[in-house]
Amino acid sequence: MLCTYAWYANKIFPVHPCLNIFYFAVSNSPSPVKKSGNAQRAFELAGELYSLVQQWYLLISTGRNIINNILHLKAVSWNNPELFVSNNELESQCDLLGSVVCEMEMLPKQLEKIRDQYVALEKLGELQQKMGSSTSDSSTFVLFLTWSTSKFVAVVSLIKDAFAKELQVKKCIAENVAHCQQKQMLDLHKISWVHQVYVTPDVKLQLESLLVETGQR
Repeated sequence: MLCTYAWYANKIFPVHPCLNIFYFAVSNSPSPVKKSGNAQRAFELAGELYSLVQQWYLLISTGRNIINNILHLKAVSWNNPELFVSNNELESQCDLLGSVVCEMEMLPKQLEKIRDQYVALEKLGELQQKMGSSTSDSSTFVLFLTWSTSKFVAVVSLIKDAFAKELQVKKCIAENVAHCQQKQMLDLHKISWVHQVYVTPDVKLQLESLLVETGQR
């Protein structure tokens, strides 16, 4: 089966064509315009956010492989009752899936911290404008191309909320996949794991737009 490849952390990773994964190429070229203190921090935060999302997708791939192992173990016991499948093997795979979910739990928390730092940048911009006796609206202050600081806050909040909801789905799958007694139910759990129902095309577009705005795409 054909597969594509993704660049992450200076390494090439294969990506299964059926996975609902979008990788964005991030440019390492420095911006031709020297960034101000606020813009530089906003740039760094966007890079951190991108890195976290890439880690999430790698965990999705790992979890999918574990669910495949669980499905295989279950299928063997269903199709060949005379063959002994150790419960320890199944428990081991379920524990691995639980560990993957535990790592996933860090993403929404880290995204929330990034959102809070963008909020801090927004407030700092307001303070700087007041100290400079500026008459312009601080909410429309542009750091890069067209986005105001409030736009950064709104987009990061959207991304954070989407992955927080998706995390709840992954938790539910990890808790119930071992109890499935039919192949169709296992297949449903696998599809639900891979398909990011809350990470909508709009969320992906907003993420890419964030990278474009900060000059990393």
